[in-house]
Amino acid sequence: MRPLFLFLYCGLVLVLPAQADEQRVREQLKQLQPDILIEHIVLIEGAGLYQVQLADGQFLYVDQSASYVLHGELYQISKDRALNLTGQAQQKMIAELMQELNPDDMVIFPAKDETRASITVFTDVDCGYCQKLHAEVEELNRQGIQVRYLAWPRQGLSGSTYDTMVSIWCAEDRQQAMTSAKRRQPVAAASCRHPVDRQHALGRQVGVRGTPTIVLENGELIPGYVPAARLVTRALRAR
Repeated sequence: MRPLFLFLYCGLVLVLPAQADEQRVREQLKQLQPDILIEHIVLIEGAGLYQVQLADGQFLYVDQSASYVLHGELYQISKDRALNLTGQAQQKMIAELMQELNPDDMVIFPAKDETRASITVFTDVDCGYCQKLHAEVEELNRQGIQVRYLAWPRQGLSGSTYDTMVSIWCAEDRQQAMTSAKRRQPVAAASCRHPVDRQHALGRQVGVRGTPTIVLENGELIPGYVPAARLVTRALRAR
C-alpha cells in the first residue's frame, strides 16, 4: 500500500464532506484512499471522535459528522495529567498481536519452573546489546521469565546477519543455534520455510527501530537492553 495520506501531517486537520456514522467514516476514508486497509473503528465516548485503526498500525481520528480527519496522537486532558489515548490503543494492539503469534515460529527459552511472566524480544544476533541480554536469559528463566525471540535483522532481508538468522530458525536445535550465534560462534547453514521475513515486517508494524526491542505482556515496548533484575520487575508488573 502506498504511504498513507501523503497530504496529511501530524496535527493537521482536513475538512471532509459531512457524513454521519461509522459506516460513513469508512466510506469517506475509502473515497480518499481506495486501497486503505481499516482494521477497527471505535467511537471514543465523550470526545465526539471515531478512532480508526489501520492494518499497518497507524491511527486516524474522524469526527462523528465525518467532516474532519486527524492524523496524529490524541490526548485526553485532565487536571493533573495528559493521557495519550493513541499510545494506549497502540499498546493494546501490540499486546493482541503478540498473543496471536504461533510459538512454533519463535525461539523460546522457557522459565525453569513456574512461568511468572513472558517477554517477547525482537533480536539481531550481531547486535552487541542483544548478545548482552542473551547472556542473562538463563537468569531471567530462573526468575520465572519466559523469553520468546522474534527475528529482526537490522540489515534487512539480505546479508550475512539475515542468512544466520534464517539458519537459526531452520536449525534442529534453535535454542543452541541462537546461543551459538549470540556468543559469536558459527552456526551451520540451513534453509527451510521460515518466518524471519514476516517477523521483520511485524517489527516494523509495531514500531521497532532497533534491537533489542522488548515487548511486555501488556504491549509495552522497551527499546534497548535492560539488566535482568530490572527487567524481571517490569515484566511482572506488566502481567
